Amino acid sequence: MEIFTQDVNGHLREHRRLMARRNYVACVLYDPEIVNGTFGQAAPGHGSGRLSLAVDFMVQNESGYSAPMSAPMKYGPVIVPSLEYGR
Repeated sequence: MEIFTQDVNGHLREHRRLMARRNYVACVLYDPEIVNGTFGQAAPGHGSGRLSLAVDFMVQNESGYSAPMSAPMKYGPVIVPSLEYGR
């Protein structure tokens, strides 16, 4: 996936699939029906029981860890929807 369209300094990048910097990923499971408030057939407050995955890629800024304002740049979220058997 081409998610790294801009560098941490805002410049456009030629290579958009990889970022050669210190980075990490944060993954969160969630029920989209609860998040969106569209409960469908599920009982309110209980969701559908089908979990999706949201992934944020966090990349270190150019300034490194010692400089002030060195908070990582967030790319994402990339949403991986729940899969259904047979589809």
